[in-house]
Amino acid sequence: MEETLVRSQCGLYTVLVGQKTIHSRYNPLTEAERYIVSLNLDDNIQYIILAECGLCYLILPLRRKFPRAKIVSLHASEFYLGKSAAPPDAEWLPGSPVGVFLENEIDDTEADKIKIIEWRPAADVYGEKYLNLIKDITTFVKRADANKRTRSAFGRRWVKNVIKNCFLFNNDTNMALPARCDSDCVVAGAGPGLEDAYGAIRRVVNGGALLVAVSSAVSALFHAGLNPDIIVACDGGNWALLHLFEVVRLFSKKEGRNGPHPPALAFNLSAALPSWCTMFNLLPFSDGTLFQNLAQKCFDMPPLSFPQRGTVGASALDLAFYLSGGAVYTAGIDFSHNDIRTHAKPYAFDKILFCAANRMRPLYSLQFERAEMINSSGANRIYAEWFAAQNYRRKIYPVTDDTVTTESGSGKCGVVKHVKKSHVKNPVTRLVTVLINALESPEISGKLTEELSGLLLNGSPPAGHDFREELLSISGKYRDMERQNG
Repeated sequence: MEETLVRSQCGLYTVLVGQKTIHSRYNPLTEAERYIVSLNLDDNIQYIILAECGLCYLILPLRRKFPRAKIVSLHASEFYLGKSAAPPDAEWLPGSPVGVFLENEIDDTEADKIKIIEWRPAADVYGEKYLNLIKDITTFVKRADANKRTRSAFGRRWVKNVIKNCFLFNNDTNMALPARCDSDCVVAGAGPGLEDAYGAIRRVVNGGALLVAVSSAVSALFHAGLNPDIIVACDGGNWALLHLFEVVRLFSKKEGRNGPHPPALAFNLSAALPSWCTMFNLLPFSDGTLFQNLAQKCFDMPPLSFPQRGTVGASALDLAFYLSGGAVYTAGIDFSHNDIRTHAKPYAFDKILFCAANRMRPLYSLQFERAEMINSSGANRIYAEWFAAQNYRRKIYPVTDDTVTTESGSGKCGVVKHVKKSHVKNPVTRLVTVLINALESPEISGKLTEELSGLLLNGSPPAGHDFREELLSISGKYRDMERQNG
């Protein structure tokens, strides 16, 4: 399909594709202005996504109406490169994942603050390409909205978790350093498909591959006789502690029988962690925000960073790609159910359902209700579409009985034990001091204030809000614990 620039009657260009035009043959700019007026757009829009708007005459009236909004333009054809009537803030052309581009250009934001503007003449011309573009954009907006709502609900808890986790870095804590290697790697999630892959996982791991497991999958792997090399934890909710309680219990029993040494525990700094997880070699990583990066520097942690994407499976894959130079295989990252089976067994949350069951609500009914609740939330669909948009299918492979591992001369590695860290007195006070000093720094105070606003206040802070007092208030209990412990 060949595009051609032709003059309209007013002298501005339009685009001719076959016998159809993308813009008016008379006055494309007037057409665009009338179209924007007809949309009756809300004033609270922060981001505008243009879906194949051709020569982008829409940008001119949008700039006048929304001078502070960020405008990104996505095209179905490379023909439009550099031909916009007015430059957008960012421009996407076919050849790279739409989701990755939008993630880099648009922060997690409520859906009502993101406006997708379609240009219908382009739909008639580009057909399926246009529809796929709209689908990818819509998927991104749903995910950005879900991430924003999650941050609004749990942001304060995440900040508290980072502060509480400072106690893990105060003294004599075994730290793990990431060591890249040529070994293959298996990433195990907790989906029901994990149970069908135990034999294949065992064979691949015995061949020298790393086994990286999300925390919710560890119980099932243990009961299948598989010991992860690295456990990954990202969830900041207190319920996530149930998985790690089970990990600590099982490995304590194994240690008592002269079993294998505990694996490394890789975790986001905002994850909810039990205080006794110091039995593991710890591999903390940040989500790339200034707030967490400052915490890493405060305690001289390895500068490892993976963005939060709402699912620990994504972070586990990011870690696997970082550590392994070989093939990366997956098992149990299903984002789907097997009838009412939502996870591989045993699963830490099943105990909650077992205790809640009674004669009127038997266990089977509770399991059915849980499966229906997860399905109706749409989370599995959002995450599955996100994984597809990341082109992970080109990089990862499902582990099967036919999987052939790559011989590696360097042997299995992935993490190495670090020397014990020197004592850090009053680690919470130290971190809070670092953050307060950063709020007073002209170079980074704006960025840190923006991040803390999203985490603590669900948006822009009111006039005169003092984040120094906010940090002192949140950390007060933990600083009191430091004083009591001397």
